[in-house]
Amino acid sequence: MSKSEIEAKIEYQNVIGDVNPGGYQPIRFTRIKYKASHETHIDIRQFQRGYDENGEEEFYPTKKGFRFLEYEFNRVIKEYTLLPRTYVHPEIISKCFSLLNNGEFESAVLQSFKLIEIKIRQKTGAKPEDVGVSLIRKAYNPNNGILTDKQLPFAEREAFSNYIAGAFGYYKNPCSHRDVKMDFVSAFDRIVVASDILKIIDNSNINE
Repeated sequence: MSKSEIEAKIEYQNVIGDVNPGGYQPIRFTRIKYKASHETHIDIRQFQRGYDENGEEEFYPTKKGFRFLEYEFNRVIKEYTLLPRTYVHPEIISKCFSLLNNGEFESAVLQSFKLIEIKIRQKTGAKPEDVGVSLIRKAYNPNNGILTDKQLPFAEREAFSNYIAGAFGYYKNPCSHRDVKMDFVSAFDRIVVASDILKIIDNSNINE
């Protein structure tokens, strides 16, 4: 089958990762959706570095590789990849990993960021009306936030306030208000962000 015939059967494809990207024979992970199938596939293939008709560098797929359904790829990651529990916050492991392993990705992300709100409320004794991003902004106000680290330069205090509020608003709020499509990997990426924030909150001291 010619290249044009193969491409005619593809609805879309994009590279989601690679190994040895600067070498002459990199291995690429590509998500592919065929017009005749409702499912997406993951193609893991070795490429050969070469040049096109204009002398521009290009990488050509070889026969060394294999392809399978994306849900099978995610199952393998979930079941056979060791989750790095050693660096994930223990409360997230307790609250979110069972949801993650059961495929309840939205709920896992929602719970991980809910822990941030709970932790700040516990440390600051916040009022009931202080919730969500407003609670975070108040606790980590770079000028007078009760949890902000006054030892840091103002620019870094401000950056952290923006980081924690932005992550909460961007990752948690959508899961609260609408259906968010995500897979195991994208959910875990979000949970790791929540874990990082929780560790910093744990180490935040109350400013008298």
